[in-house]
This record gives sequence, C-alpha cells and structure tokens, in this order.
Amino acid sequence: MLALLNDFASYQSYLSSVVRFSSWCSKKFLHLNVSKTKEMCIDFRRNRTVISPIVINGEPVEQVDSFKYLGVILDEKLSFTEHVTAVQSYELSMLIHYFFYAFTVA
Repeated sequence: MLALLNDFASYQSYLSSVVRFSSWCSKKFLHLNVSKTKEMCIDFRRNRTVISPIVINGEPVEQVDSFKYLGVILDEKLSFTEHVTAVQSYELSMLIHYFFYAFTVA
C-alpha cells in the first residue's frame, strides 16, 4: 500500500480507503496476506510525522522505506538512487562473470 500524505485529512482518507478495501475483499471472499503486504508513506513535508502502522484483520502491516514494484525500486522520497545503485551492481556482477567465464573457457 502506498500513501501520499499532505495533511491529517489525507491520512484519515487513507485509513478509510484501507478499511473499505479490506471489507470489499472480505465480501468477495478474498484473503489478504498481511505478512506479504507492505506500507510505504510518502511525505514531502519538512517536519515528517510518525505514522502508526495500519492494521488489517488484527495484524499490523509492515512499514518499509523502499520496495520493489514491477522491477523498479521505489523509496519514500521517490528518488531512484537505490534503484540505480542496484542496477549498476547487477550490471557490474554480470560483466565480471562474463569476463571470468570468457577467459577461463578459452
């Protein structure tokens, strides 16, 4: 779950959306796997407020600073530095593996 919070009203709207979504899933006989659910709040204000984790079916949802979605790592500041670092390290490891394999086979 992803939330962009501007003020207290947006936080209340976010909480009500979570409750509505949870009840909709229950009505449709869908089970939410809370252990796989993550929550990330994006807050661009200078004085960030500490937000308590949401609770679904009596279980708190884990709050994270970043997560991978469709191959892209998103963080709470919406900067791509963590994603770029991960891609660079993957490319470097593939390059090292390629050169190691190319020189050991020949």
